[in-house]
Amino acid sequence: MAVQQFNRRGALLLVSAAAMTPAAPALAAASPDKATKILTGAPPPIPGPHRTVAVGNFDVIGPMANASATNVGGPIAAMLETALAESGEVILVERDAVAQMITEMDLAKSGVSTGTSAPRPGGLLPAQYLIVGAVTDYTASNAGSGGGVSFGGSTALTLGGSKGNVGLDLRIIDTHSGVVIKAFKVRQKLSSMNVGLSGNFKGVPIATNGFFNTPLGDATRKALNDAVVQIALALAAIPWRGQVVKADGGVIYVNAGAEAGVKVGDRMSLQRVGETLTDPATGAVLKQVMVSLGEVTITEVEPKIATGSYRATLDAAPARGDYLVLQS
Repeated sequence: MAVQQFNRRGALLLVSAAAMTPAAPALAAASPDKATKILTGAPPPIPGPHRTVAVGNFDVIGPMANASATNVGGPIAAMLETALAESGEVILVERDAVAQMITEMDLAKSGVSTGTSAPRPGGLLPAQYLIVGAVTDYTASNAGSGGGVSFGGSTALTLGGSKGNVGLDLRIIDTHSGVVIKAFKVRQKLSSMNVGLSGNFKGVPIATNGFFNTPLGDATRKALNDAVVQIALALAAIPWRGQVVKADGGVIYVNAGAEAGVKVGDRMSLQRVGETLTDPATGAVLKQVMVSLGEVTITEVEPKIATGSYRATLDAAPARGDYLVLQS
């Protein structure tokens, strides 16, 4: 099976439906959608503090993965990032530009750049979950309509039919264990009719349809909305997990605060990995056996850190790096 991978370097490219071919839709820069939101509704809420999520690169699989294939994977991944950010349900962390951020850290480390605002190694927020996937179908072709109504001069209302599909295969990976917690597909068919306004009236330019007003754009938006709903449902089914920054007697410091949605009164189970079970053939983590040491009740919350009182249930002292699992 042919596979072609794209990253997201450069500006987000948007699609012009007029130039689509079944094998490889052409992408063209378009500005009318800059202020257009991708999400058309609120996804299911994810209870508890926000999870940190990163979106990886998307492969292009199947007939589209050829030497002349358009860079579809990068823009789709970038639009999924935007949709997740619009949801307000997760903390989105950047991974596509990590190499550039590491360069900035190296400059600071070598003394080329200085000051308290210089980035430091170890300062990047880790992603708890990584979303990766593939574009398996991204086709559009003219259905042969092409009618229109002229208003005089060079201004016209154009009617065009399109057919095709948008198909994405996505995986949500727990970065701590490498386990795929959910794999799912989203599919959308293109609507059959496209209405566009083009040209100018008495010398005044009129904005043409933006990407999301095209049949392919509409199907892309619906597919991304479906993907965000599936991601939210998967993350909502997993209890939030943080870690102990410091244990000082009966006081526990948590590595998340108000910015992550931690609230006074939250109760968390303090846990430690007791045993890790791995596949002898592949080394893959199959299960981590967790041991519950006690319970933490959050008493104070700051923007990036929280503190809580600790009640032990086992005769074992809590330590930096132990896990905190939100209780319902």
